[in-house]
Amino acid sequence: MDVPLKLAITGCIGSGKSVVSRIMEIMGVPVYDCDRRAKEIMVGDQAVVKELKRMFGSECYREDGSLDSRYIASCIFTDSDNIKRVNSLVHPVVCRDFESWALRQDVPVVAVETAILYESGMIDCVDKVLVVWSGRETAIKRTMKRSGMNRRQVEDRLAKQMGVDELLLLSDFSVYNDEDKPLLPEIADLLNQLQHA
Repeated sequence: MDVPLKLAITGCIGSGKSVVSRIMEIMGVPVYDCDRRAKEIMVGDQAVVKELKRMFGSECYREDGSLDSRYIASCIFTDSDNIKRVNSLVHPVVCRDFESWALRQDVPVVAVETAILYESGMIDCVDKVLVVWSGRETAIKRTMKRSGMNRRQVEDRLAKQMGVDELLLLSDFSVYNDEDKPLLPEIADLLNQLQHA
């Protein structure tokens, strides 16, 4: 089998990336979840663990060794320098892990779901980019419902991410996920294009 085409699935918080990822998985496309793997690496890679403790103190981890995600988020989302420091530590490891994972998949197309495609450097590891997007109000309401964050917290997160307009300009494909029209036909058409490119 040839090296699979690597598709990034990205979009702002609350855009519906995970819904598109799940549909793709049902349609036979393996999807690498960057957030989940980054959290696993932040616990399992001892060099990363050591450096995070050096940066933010041992409070990054609970007594059982698990990552205190809330504490880490409070450190990084209040200081853009901290976001850059964590990204430069964790994301090169995640990129290498993704590339290794992609080579083990015996399929024509694989995907990676990531909210920070450009900020993390993952853009250098993919061939094509799919942006999932929705109206701002829809994204805010979805995120509040799912995460328990209040409106202000969601708006702060959105303000720190690349905007929809910029993402769309940089993308190869886009899916508007407003929950009104079915996504399945659009995603099936996209996969057909990718598999016969």
